[in-house]
Amino acid sequence: MITRLVQNVLSRLFGLRSKEPLLHLVEVLGFEPHDQSYYELAFRHSSVSRTDATGFKLNNERLEFLGDSVLATAMSHYLYLGHPTWDEGQLSKRRGALVKRAVNNAVAQRMGLDRMLQIRREARHGSADIYGNTLEALIGAIFLDRGYTKAEEFVHHRVLPLFIELEQSLREQTTNYKSLLLEWTQKHRLSLDFRMLQEPKRSGASFVCGVYISERKVGVGMGLNKKEAHQDAAHRALLALCEADASVAEELGLRLEDLKLSSPSEA
Repeated sequence: MITRLVQNVLSRLFGLRSKEPLLHLVEVLGFEPHDQSYYELAFRHSSVSRTDATGFKLNNERLEFLGDSVLATAMSHYLYLGHPTWDEGQLSKRRGALVKRAVNNAVAQRMGLDRMLQIRREARHGSADIYGNTLEALIGAIFLDRGYTKAEEFVHHRVLPLFIELEQSLREQTTNYKSLLLEWTQKHRLSLDFRMLQEPKRSGASFVCGVYISERKVGVGMGLNKKEAHQDAAHRALLALCEADASVAEELGLRLEDLKLSSPSEA
């Protein structure tokens, strides 16, 4: 009784999590684990490492390394089958967009992996990337426990739908439309110019920016400062280009529906 009380106090003090959250593991995975020790390790952060008989520290970092490769392979397979006309550059760009760190972390938290992670309190507040790392460690655990096919199935059926959903909601935070537009115009040797069409004379009014490609205006954007106006104008220009020619979206690894979803309403 006293030992349990001491353990509970220490757990609250250091921000450790009990093994109880692992009871929800089957719900997260969608199947029964064969060897639960892999999954216990996947949820053990380096701040609470255990030491084996040889003095080696046991935590989820090696599983994270393994899971990162499995995740990339599973995503590559999905894109290869789903986009038979895309070249290597398009496939690589789209894969990178799907597994961006911000999206990875959001997916892990949506799945509830943050509540299952054993970690010291001070480490939990250190970086949001610990949750994305935990997702990769979990995928590594599935690979060791049930093989690649089961791990890929987990990525495609459990993870990918959340990736796509959360990618859309985080797109404004993770996409630099101005850089993408610059990349496209440079590739095709076209001139690109951002011109301020209106600068506010009073506080709180909007800046208005026009985007010109080879001296032709292709988009106009607004913002509370010049940077926001540039991004909005680039976003609208990319949307116009992609609507005019679907190959532009393919070149840049974008999806027209995502551009429309994240596009501001017309002024």
